[in-house]
Amino acid sequence: MKRMKLYIGACLGTALISLSSCEPDMVYNNPSADNEATYYNTKEHLTYAVNGAYNMLQRAGGWARWMPFMLNARSDEYAFTSGAAAGEPETARLSQYTANADLGSMSATYQDFYTLQYAANLALEKLEANQDGAFDLNNADDKKLYDRLRGEAIFLRGLSRFYLVYFFGDEIPDRDYTTTGGDDYLLPPAEPGQIYQRMVKDFKDASELLTEWNYEGTENEGRATKGSALAFLAKAYMGRPILDGTAKAGDADWAAAKDVLWQIIDSQEYDLIPNYRENATEDNENNIESLFEVQFSQSTETGGFNPAAPGDINSWVVTGQDCMRMIEITSPNSAVSSRWWNGMPSLALYNEFERDGNERIIDPRAYLGLYIPDGCKFKGKGEEGKEEEGEWIGYDKLFSDIDEETGEDLFAKWRGTWFGCRKYGIDEFRNMLRSGINDRVIRYADILLMYAECCLEADNDETTAKKYIQMVRDRANNNTEAYNTTGADAGMWYLKGGTLPTVDQLIADHPTLGRVVGKDGTVICKGTEINTVRRALKHEYSVELYWEGWRFFNLMRWYNNPNDPDRESMLDNLKNKNAMQVEQTNLEGTVTFDYSRHLRLPIPSTELSTNTNMHGNSAN
Repeated sequence: MKRMKLYIGACLGTALISLSSCEPDMVYNNPSADNEATYYNTKEHLTYAVNGAYNMLQRAGGWARWMPFMLNARSDEYAFTSGAAAGEPETARLSQYTANADLGSMSATYQDFYTLQYAANLALEKLEANQDGAFDLNNADDKKLYDRLRGEAIFLRGLSRFYLVYFFGDEIPDRDYTTTGGDDYLLPPAEPGQIYQRMVKDFKDASELLTEWNYEGTENEGRATKGSALAFLAKAYMGRPILDGTAKAGDADWAAAKDVLWQIIDSQEYDLIPNYRENATEDNENNIESLFEVQFSQSTETGGFNPAAPGDINSWVVTGQDCMRMIEITSPNSAVSSRWWNGMPSLALYNEFERDGNERIIDPRAYLGLYIPDGCKFKGKGEEGKEEEGEWIGYDKLFSDIDEETGEDLFAKWRGTWFGCRKYGIDEFRNMLRSGINDRVIRYADILLMYAECCLEADNDETTAKKYIQMVRDRANNNTEAYNTTGADAGMWYLKGGTLPTVDQLIADHPTLGRVVGKDGTVICKGTEINTVRRALKHEYSVELYWEGWRFFNLMRWYNNPNDPDRESMLDNLKNKNAMQVEQTNLEGTVTFDYSRHLRLPIPSTELSTNTNMHGNSAN
């Protein structure tokens, strides 16, 4: 059950009624009504101010709609579909590296993360202005609440800086105050490196102000914690070459990241939950593995498509309590599922999973997070009037589309190369297009793998690195029959677990994983022979965290690590993405990845046309 509801604290205004010119002079503002000067003067209303900043993450430019595409589509784990090419070309262009400055989805993300920055700054200003009136800072409980609210707002501002710089580079406007309009709307770009320093300070300051590690089961469940701030601080240190405009390849701060990650691990406040699948369902949200989630709650009475404004992409999610991810990028848009299916897991990802001598995937995480051959079932659409009473069907029927005139199965030739992402999906047809599944932005499995990476980079400590990689693999080997009890997984062999070799065994077996060979025998992706700890770690990142938004970030980090013997090959799959896309879907148009141009997304034209002091970046 979701305990925390985030509501926007709003200043109430008086509706001005249009009166005829013969009316006498009157004052129409109600002096007793709330306004900005009087509203934020209680603990409750100051809490609402911070809650309003959280709500920006739930907007269409955030995780409610576009962020899953912004984070995943550019990676080699993603292929766009014919549905995207025909009906959602914006997402296809992200995957093709052909996004231009007019891309509406990208503009929405740019806008909403600046709105997040504004909302966080507003909360901080109101907290400071009203600290003496609303709080008694000599009272321990008041001081704790005041520090917590400040810590949350600072963390959210740091989050806005992290994602804005990651997507658009650091020569963009940045504020630690609320804009008052006028010339400030024309704020020029920050100096190179400035936003990175502010981002790091935000995460540091937030980690000091936030004293709680986990709110699971409390009324504050879902709020940012000390662990949230430290996790993103470590991400910033490890990703410095791509986040700091003054940094160069090799400037990642491994020692600092390792220290921060150890604080998280040493707290013993987090752990891996037994059932891998529950990291992407509405069950067991905000659990002991989650360090930060974007909160969603399915609500039929709010949000949704606005027919009166079909071009307004933010109208698709009005209040931000629903998420569109389930309908957009999970199961295919066949007759039995009726979803849009704009993106699918790539062949490179599918071939990354370990197999037995009969070429059967032995990693349970593939079946618990993907719709693939020999995997879970799906409860398809039932007959008219009983749409949600269908039967449980397998992969072959899920990936089928029968032409009513000819009887031909239009999907038949693609079975085995077309897949669905089960993560963040519901295993059955729903008339309701949206879901309430929280997006797990960062979780403890990632922390363990990041720590293993820091052990390798900071100390060349392969023994410790293998220990933490093994912890993640051990959970993948769990028997999960008691957890996965629906018709989707009933009786499936992979629930028994115990099929994965140890890290040492994997390296000794040195399989080549991620290899993609075309039907004509052409090698499209050469794959990687898993014969070192470093390669085992990269493999584990992929099979554990696929489609959770970190693959492209990790590839860019690894490419910027001169200590990595595989550095030069890190971009190979991206450069060969068009060939893989054609092999998997017969859809062309993906350009060759160019790091100097495609690391970033272009500055939106809406910003360039309204802010005369702004300029484009390398992607414009």
